[in-house]
Amino acid sequence: MGTVTSTPTPAAASRRQVLELSWVVGVVAFVLVRFVIAYSTLAQYGQWTVIVFGILDVATAVPYALGTARLVTGLVDHRVAYASRWAMIACASFVAPYVWLAWAGREDFPPIVYVVVGVLAVLLGANAVVGIARKVRQERQSATPGEVPT
Repeated sequence: MGTVTSTPTPAAASRRQVLELSWVVGVVAFVLVRFVIAYSTLAQYGQWTVIVFGILDVATAVPYALGTARLVTGLVDHRVAYASRWAMIACASFVAPYVWLAWAGREDFPPIVYVVVGVLAVLLGANAVVGIARKVRQERQSATPGEVPT
């Protein structure tokens, strides 16, 4: 029993590019807002730690956004190897800023910071997984037989 893969039409591919770009812009905007909030909250514990967190967060926002967008399209198209590669990129990009923050703040941050950041990371990660699953399901259901979902 083989897996059927599909290739999007030029129109579908173009729509995917527009959606991907808008997703990247949205994620970067969200990360910038999150940095402002994090900086105003955590700068008292180590200004440079929070600044590097912000730089790392912004730098990983694009690979994270591309990774999640391409993970969705890979799963919609039944391209598991392609989706898996992008899932690894998205995961690494997602956790990198949090790992840095935990490591760099190990001497300055009180325990409540770790609790709050940990809870936020888990909630944001869970939201991403649920959102990806929902989008894949919606795209697969909206396609008619023989058509490639956009």
